[in-house]
Amino acid sequence: MTDKKSEAYRAAVRLLSASDKTPAALVSRLVGKGFDEGEANDAVLRLTAEGYVNEARLAENTVERLYEQYYGEKYIVSYMTEKQFSEDALDSARDMMKELDFNKKAKDYYASLIRAGKSRTQALSALSRRGYTVYD
Repeated sequence: MTDKKSEAYRAAVRLLSASDKTPAALVSRLVGKGFDEGEANDAVLRLTAEGYVNEARLAENTVERLYEQYYGEKYIVSYMTEKQFSEDALDSARDMMKELDFNKKAKDYYASLIRAGKSRTQALSALSRRGYTVYD
């Protein structure tokens, strides 16, 4: 392995030690650090083969985490798009979200905001910011 490829691999490992990343985001970060796209792709492919980069696992964990934090479907898809998830991962996430009860989550979150002293308008605005469709 060339020195530059080894450096790209070590840089990718350091980036992953901070947090999981999608393959596309990891390549972007490596290119931003001065590696060419081929070196970045090679590093990501090696890490994927070694099991350190797993977009399907990351997508599942992301949906579960954001759902538990009372985020709605629109927010989750927007967040995952921003984080450069692949279309396959987004499709899997959408399938996974079909099994979740977002209406109940929205009602629970709304009730917690009202209990905390928020007005109806403030609570509905908070739901909207979290990716829920709000009807008056």
